[in-house]
Amino acid sequence: MLEENEKKYVRIITSTDAEPREGETLGELMARCGAPLDQPCGGRGTCGKCRVKVTRVVPECTDGERLLLSDEEIRAGIRLACVTRAERGMTVERVDADPCGAKTPAGFAHPQARCAGRAEYAVAVDIGTTTLVAYLVNKSAAATTAVSSSANPQSAYGADVISRISFASESEEGLSILKAKVVGAINRLIFNLQRSASVSEEEISEVVISANATMEHLFAGVSPKSIGRAPFEPMFKTFPILTASHMNLALLPRTPVALMPNISGFVGGDVTAGIVYTGMAKRKELSLLVDIGTNNEMVLGCRDFLLCCSAAAGPALEGAMISQGMCAAGGAVDHVKSENGRLAVSTVDGTPAVGVCGSGLVDAVGVLLDEKVINASGKFAKSLPEGTDFSTRLEADKKRFLLSRGKRGGVYITQKDIRKVQLAKSAIATGVELMLEEAGKSVGDVARVYVAGSFGNYITVENAMRIGILPRIAREKITSVGNSSGLGAIEFIIRPELWKEALAVAKDARHIELATHRDFQRTFVKNLSFD
Repeated sequence: MLEENEKKYVRIITSTDAEPREGETLGELMARCGAPLDQPCGGRGTCGKCRVKVTRVVPECTDGERLLLSDEEIRAGIRLACVTRAERGMTVERVDADPCGAKTPAGFAHPQARCAGRAEYAVAVDIGTTTLVAYLVNKSAAATTAVSSSANPQSAYGADVISRISFASESEEGLSILKAKVVGAINRLIFNLQRSASVSEEEISEVVISANATMEHLFAGVSPKSIGRAPFEPMFKTFPILTASHMNLALLPRTPVALMPNISGFVGGDVTAGIVYTGMAKRKELSLLVDIGTNNEMVLGCRDFLLCCSAAAGPALEGAMISQGMCAAGGAVDHVKSENGRLAVSTVDGTPAVGVCGSGLVDAVGVLLDEKVINASGKFAKSLPEGTDFSTRLEADKKRFLLSRGKRGGVYITQKDIRKVQLAKSAIATGVELMLEEAGKSVGDVARVYVAGSFGNYITVENAMRIGILPRIAREKITSVGNSSGLGAIEFIIRPELWKEALAVAKDARHIELATHRDFQRTFVKNLSFD
């Protein structure tokens, strides 16, 4: 049976009345014995609301729980009752009821004063192919209150959208897995936001999602199969307003969930958000938006026209698929310079180097070009003048160059790494060149260049121009706009009138399909060179 006392905990003891049935979860057992817990997601393990603290017999966490629970909670024995198998001898402590009605894990009490006069909040989520970022927006104050981010767990099923389209298209199970992975991760981010700002689910009135078309389809549980085959059109360019219950989000069931309108299969709602956020579609002068990520999107236009394209450049510029690549975390080489004939390297937090992130990779290639360690074709020199810092770092026989000695012996950039940078930069440069050609314009006609994506916040612009990721243009014309997808979603929450503009942008922008463009192959091969 289950015993309950004034401290609100239940103990599973070994009487026959409460003998756990085979495969029974804690949630099922507690409901059967008259002590049910709320399970808003229907016991799917996606909302994270049925938290309990388990002691004495503490089970291992499931993969789903690891997405929804913090490391601190896991160590403290917090588990989800809907997925935790009931075992003899368990002591299960209930989650205390929040005074505003939300369930709160022990140690994270919400201020009671908030019950009297609640502010109105919304959540903006940028679903990137590699990274997820969620923002809690105070609608009353028109300000961001909290931010939480994580890796996109779908990456385990493919680093790029093409891989995920293939996985999701093979079976309904594949689509369900990818949907559950991203929804579970977003639920954890939402919980982190609530905990950070002491905000209950009742205070969150809406969710705005900004993502590329494939990520939006996977989030909504809609097959992206049509995006992966000619004519590469999404099932939905504009999704209807969904609800939290439909999406299994850990919010009140009727909370509306709005997705940014897509322009095409490979230019999605994240780009629509960026166009509106920068205001480029309203200006007379010509602007270029370059959104650098795993899938690179570019937009050229003004108030008279908008051209856009995408280039599957791969994740190299985010530090992925590089021999010692990593995200911009502790120990990541983030900047490389040549100072008085010697190589100077910095890391994100000043600790010994353990890898290299995207900004460090771009810097490294730029410096190696300037110092003639590599030539315009990207090949390492066979040798360098002896006695220099650069000659001692070059291991020509191993086709690699030492950036920094670190905790693991050394961080190198290899010939294969340079080739991946070449492919990425050529894809971007080719997209820009062909859009200019279609518009009858030249680089000199561009008045502004907006660099979007977190990558744009950290790169040395001069090196990005040096190696060809950005067009060679006056430095003052280039502006980093950060995560324009997420920041755009925030703007749509604060200024709902922008939705009308977004729909017009998605309808009027003309997409150029690079793969079938008559000049693509010639232009791409030409742009592989670092000249």
